[in-house]
Amino acid sequence: MIGQAVSLPKTYNFRGLGSLPAGKRRTKEGVFFRSDALHLLSDGGRGLLRELKVATVLDLRDDDEVLHAPSALAGLDLEVLRGNVLAGALGASLRDLPTLPGLYRMILAQGGSVAVGLARSVTANASQGRSTLVHCTAGKDRTGVMVALLLDAVGVDRDVIVADYAGTEANLAGEWIEGVKAFLGKMGVPLTEQILAIAGGSPASAMLETLDLLDADFGGGAGYLGRHGLNDAELEALRAALLQDDSSE
Repeated sequence: MIGQAVSLPKTYNFRGLGSLPAGKRRTKEGVFFRSDALHLLSDGGRGLLRELKVATVLDLRDDDEVLHAPSALAGLDLEVLRGNVLAGALGASLRDLPTLPGLYRMILAQGGSVAVGLARSVTANASQGRSTLVHCTAGKDRTGVMVALLLDAVGVDRDVIVADYAGTEANLAGEWIEGVKAFLGKMGVPLTEQILAIAGGSPASAMLETLDLLDADFGGGAGYLGRHGLNDAELEALRAALLQDDSSE
């Protein structure tokens, strides 16, 4: 199972994170969303974000990415936060690209304060009946790890977290990945299997390995957030913000 399919015009990888099983509970709808870049949004797309009551957008892209493709959010009543969880990595030589699990290890190493800030935004917005959106360029790696951290912290089933992550590859297939190939070709970058996997792949094995690392180093998502400053009361508030009893039981 992956997150709710919500069609946000001019995006490829937007979806809600509601109705996901968490033991005998489920995530609430309309509280937490994830996406790829928002630079192509039309009036219709902005209107949908209003309908979804998005109060905070957390943009995980670096300064160059934002400069190249600024988000089209003008006129919306929301705050835009920035959080660089891959400082230095995106500028590395393409010859030195890590595996996806290696990349996610780097995100975990750098993203603690960003993840805690995201958790606090989700809680605060939910208390006011509003929602939170997190995104990067593809909505796959940085976004995928941040989403997995919060979902794991509140007890969403592991196979569901993995399935939500793995569903991104199909969303990026076609027009999105072809655009990336064309861009890389103009840059003279060889389209090797490794580069294409980094650009558009989201194999379940990569998230499984990351969750195993999260367990080994932090005791899971809750432990990770706690290690980086989220206290027990805030964690309980996050659970209350994201979870509800499963009405299908």
